[in-house]
Amino acid sequence: MKSDPDQELLDEAIQRLMDATSNLRTVISRSSGTLNSRSAPIALAASPRKFLAFCGFVRLMRQQKNFFADATSVLVVTVPRDWPIDDLDYVADVCLKSGERGLSKLKTFCHPPRTKKGGWDFNPSSYLDAQKVIVFLPRGAEMHPEFEISADAVIDLEILDDRHLDSLTRQLHTGPLSEDEKERLRQQDPAFINSIFRKGRSAAAALTKLERLLTKPARGPKLIPLASYGEAGQWGIKFKSDLRLWRTGQLAWSDMDRGILLYGPPGSGKTSFAASLASECGAHLVPSSLAKWQSTGHLGDLLKAMRQDFAEARDRAPSILLIDEIDSVGDRRSFSGDNKHYCTEVVNGLLEALDGVAGSEGVVVVASTNFPEAIDPAILRSGRLETHVEMKRPNTLERAQILHFYLPALGAPQEFTEIARHLNGKTGSDLERLVRKAKQRARSENRKLTFEDVWAVVPKQTPLSDEDRWRVCIHEAAHVVMTELSRSGSVTGVEVLDDVHDYVEAHNALGRTSSDCSLPALRTEEWFRQDIAISLAGMAGEELVFNNRSTTAGGSRGSDLTSATDSAALMVARFGLGKRLSVFPDEVDRPVYEVFGSSPKLRADVDFILAAEYLRTKRLLEANLKVLIALAHALKRERRLEGERLKALLRDLFATDGATERLEFTG
Repeated sequence: MKSDPDQELLDEAIQRLMDATSNLRTVISRSSGTLNSRSAPIALAASPRKFLAFCGFVRLMRQQKNFFADATSVLVVTVPRDWPIDDLDYVADVCLKSGERGLSKLKTFCHPPRTKKGGWDFNPSSYLDAQKVIVFLPRGAEMHPEFEISADAVIDLEILDDRHLDSLTRQLHTGPLSEDEKERLRQQDPAFINSIFRKGRSAAAALTKLERLLTKPARGPKLIPLASYGEAGQWGIKFKSDLRLWRTGQLAWSDMDRGILLYGPPGSGKTSFAASLASECGAHLVPSSLAKWQSTGHLGDLLKAMRQDFAEARDRAPSILLIDEIDSVGDRRSFSGDNKHYCTEVVNGLLEALDGVAGSEGVVVVASTNFPEAIDPAILRSGRLETHVEMKRPNTLERAQILHFYLPALGAPQEFTEIARHLNGKTGSDLERLVRKAKQRARSENRKLTFEDVWAVVPKQTPLSDEDRWRVCIHEAAHVVMTELSRSGSVTGVEVLDDVHDYVEAHNALGRTSSDCSLPALRTEEWFRQDIAISLAGMAGEELVFNNRSTTAGGSRGSDLTSATDSAALMVARFGLGKRLSVFPDEVDRPVYEVFGSSPKLRADVDFILAAEYLRTKRLLEANLKVLIALAHALKRERRLEGERLKALLRDLFATDGATERLEFTG
């Protein structure tokens, strides 16, 4: 059968028309959701804050060519944590024009948090059925898993760009803002933007007024200078110097410390250190704790609150993120029972958050604890909380510095030192309270403050007898001599105190010896024995001079005897440095004292090491008894020895061959 030429032409024309229609549909589909950047006047008429959000969103979307070109796309836009997210819903309506909705759809969604019961009160599928989806999410907040899976890109929205602020001030005739004023504006709550930018009114003057209003109620006690925090203060001063170099581009953030753990007894200033560090560094402080995160609700709320604090630290960099009482988070090795999964999720969430700030510039984490042994080791590894510093109560000189800081008008540093000698064990907060009491005394008599007012509020303590003070001098002098003979470091200072103080650890109540002995990378058997000898020296010195010992070497955690016992226990139970080579790998994370319960022979090994080193220490001290007595006499007269004066008194030390011999193990 012969085909009809006209029919063939008609069929070909129809096919071409169908192809053209298909191509048109494709073009329309790919062009849905075009960007309307000429709606700025509309946004400005709504409010200055919405105008700034509009400008930031337009700039971001101009860079998202794939979003407009691809047939389908899901874009997650993270919004600054404090910015009202509803603004972005309005901005999206103004900026985006949909194409033919019968062919394609574009939807925007402001992502809410979980409900109080831990669920989600929305259905992601009702948004993901669109060809183009934009999800606005508060920075650091939890995202629904369906959005997380389908997202083609997650991009941070930056608002308050210099050019956008300049455009706003020109259009509202509010006067220009300097670079410093723009930076100060970025530190304020976005809720104040509409009040700051009013047509024909000075934005700079409004910003200054806002800062003045906000700082009035925020005034609190004066922050103690970093120099008064001992070893932690030295770290803080170095970090402050490095931060200054980083700000000027002279030091890479990767070369700076990432985090620090402060541990020590309650009241030693761990929390106030973070505030002082932030103040002296000019950094934003983000205080946090497990208790704060947990107060928000269930596990999902806790993790969200944790992420939000870390997000705030990133947004407000440079910043100090304080995690108070971090031991509350716990150690995964000790979790058991019904709460094991919950507690493990909390630790894992914290590790994830710490890794997140490690990759961000300008954020350092400061954590505090009274119980460092209760912290998961993964939290303390390098790259996270990699620096560990023991926070001790301030010594005499540090207490004098704190008093002088609070009372600079009185001058006379020597007088402050004398007062500080009678305040052993007092923390920075205790000293601040004492200063307040002294000022109240002067005000009640309507006169200026004097040193007599300060002395009047110093707590009265029980004075030491001459006999007891001489014993303390012998005890501390023996520690000094043995430290110098060990050659593991040098003594930096030694002092004896005049009174018996309440609320002070027994081993620090009457005297203190400070040294620069550092922990070596590899601890040898010899190092452990030297450390034990230094701890036992005070007791050995007392027995050598008085033929009897006192309670000054024990009585509390951290005392001479507990320190020596800890070292000997580690030698035999963990490292095989005692009589036996066997250790307990399955129990290595348990306290060594629990291990002794199942193996009494290990306790005997510890006693043997302590007895051997005690005898060796007595021999060394006896060989240097003349220097020991001279040092103790000087300490009794001057009460504190350091520097060249101390070096001169120790010049004649020597170790005899007989004194350095090691007792060998028997049996």
